Amino acid sequence: MTTLKEFEDRVKSHDLTHAYSDDHRAWQHGDFDLREIKKMAEELPRADVIRVWNAMVDSKLMENARSSFYWKE
Repeated sequence: MTTLKEFEDRVKSHDLTHAYSDDHRAWQHGDFDLREIKKMAEELPRADVIRVWNAMVDSKLMENARSSFYWKE
């Protein structure tokens, strides 16, 4: 069972922009990481998941680039 703290730590270390990488290994790592984050998210309350994910997006991206990365209900 995933804890909210484990999810939060994993989300904080995730490379949001991995899909734009020219390095295939970086893309693969980011893609794998995102799939694992999504699996973890299934075990937690959706409101908490969205709050943690969107807070990370806010902390890592410029305001005009955030909306396409947000998770919604």
